[in-house]
Amino acid sequence: MKLLYRGVGYDYDPQAVRSDRPWNRVRAARAGYTLTYRGVSYSIDPNQEVPDHSAMPVAQLTYRGVAYGLNGWTPAAVAETVAPRAARSRSEVAAAHRSNLYRNVQHRLQVAQEKGDMALVRLLEQELQHIA
Repeated sequence: MKLLYRGVGYDYDPQAVRSDRPWNRVRAARAGYTLTYRGVSYSIDPNQEVPDHSAMPVAQLTYRGVAYGLNGWTPAAVAETVAPRAARSRSEVAAAHRSNLYRNVQHRLQVAQEKGDMALVRLLEQELQHIA
């Protein structure tokens, strides 16, 4: 059968392609390539084996609030990892939140003092009194 691809003609015989044996992949030793992409150079070794990407780790992911997983992740696995977090009491969470707010306002107050913004310093001091 005569075929034409992008102006190049060639003959194709589908009967000649069939074989009883699978294709044997022959790899000749070749020198590596040095490539550059956006100013970063990296090299590729054509003699190196290609990594098996099917052995990727199990992952739990969330997209817009919907949980889904990769490579065998199940909701039961999430229940095992989330359970210790759920054991925290409300008072522990509230105390941690309050201390984080206090630290944040203290940092903002320090920056305002370094800049000499006295109006902001007064506001942040009032905010610190409300938090404490």
